[in-house]
Amino acid sequence: MKAEIPEGITLIRNGLFDNGDYGATYLIGYDRLALVDPGTSYSVPTLLEWFDEHPRSLSNLKYILLTHIHLDHAGAVGHLVEKLPDLKIYLHRKGAPHMHDPSQLLASVREATGDRFSEYGEVKPIPEENLEPVDGEKTFSLDSKEIVALPTPGHAPHHLAYYDKETGGLFPGDSAGLYLGGRLIPSTPPPTFNLETSLDSLTRMKELDPSILLYPHFGPGENPSELIDDYKRILQDWVELVDELRSQYGEEDKLVTEIIEIKRDWIRNGFSVGELKMNIRGVLKYFSWREDDQK
Repeated sequence: MKAEIPEGITLIRNGLFDNGDYGATYLIGYDRLALVDPGTSYSVPTLLEWFDEHPRSLSNLKYILLTHIHLDHAGAVGHLVEKLPDLKIYLHRKGAPHMHDPSQLLASVREATGDRFSEYGEVKPIPEENLEPVDGEKTFSLDSKEIVALPTPGHAPHHLAYYDKETGGLFPGDSAGLYLGGRLIPSTPPPTFNLETSLDSLTRMKELDPSILLYPHFGPGENPSELIDDYKRILQDWVELVDELRSQYGEEDKLVTEIIEIKRDWIRNGFSVGELKMNIRGVLKYFSWREDDQK
């Protein structure tokens, strides 16, 4: 049975990477509306078409809630601000400077994604007056709803989750992994994946006792406590697998080839071989800086 999204929250398929089952943007509210993670710049026409075809008016869109600034979540924001100059963008304070001046962000994305860089679209800088940086846990009101922004680093140091007090719905971004076809898959991209802080963030999210997890990749997940516990185990097993195999394969290319064969069943619902390669590199980067710190 498919999980039911709480009242006052709508899932919009944003067409991420040309796959209808990979990118979910969520619309919150009835009058003054908020979007959670609008996707890449390529998602903008899809979002505008959705507003054209539904009774919710684009002019009532007042807020964007960014879980983090990776371009598959945040690339659309500058384009939407151009159309709606009064939009307020909630995001982690560490991410705010990079949305105002995206030059370093783009360089990081180019390094992380390699030949897939063009799939992440174009980024437009956002004026500082549109940005609402969040530093630590913060509760704010969206019409009748109270939303808690909760720092959840690990996937990235600038990651937030958003919790809707009214319904118990939790928007975990990528901090609770990918939920594709009802299966949990790790999300460990370079350059700043951190296992220990990821596990701590999962504990903090579980303590909220959410009623449902509203994954951006993809859709609602029932039994949040079980999903979070399962993801902790899956994430640790994944990091241990990469650690074990990197000691067996001296060359990164051979390591990546072997892991792709082992985890080929993860390639589903828009999650590509390229995404898997990127997540392998994220774990290798984690081991690299951790070992440097221990020297």
